[in-house]
Amino acid sequence: MYLWVLRDNTRARRFYERAGFAADGAEEPFEVDGVAVPEARYVKQLTG
Repeated sequence: MYLWVLRDNTRARRFYERAGFAADGAEEPFEVDGVAVPEARYVKQLTG
């Protein structure tokens, strides 16, 4: 499973890291009103 989180949102990043997600190094800009907002991709292996 993967998700994108705003790169500078440290609270959200800590939340997902505690839930077992890990940043895989991929980044992508997300545009808001013409301004690029960088996002980081987090991944987690699902089992079961």
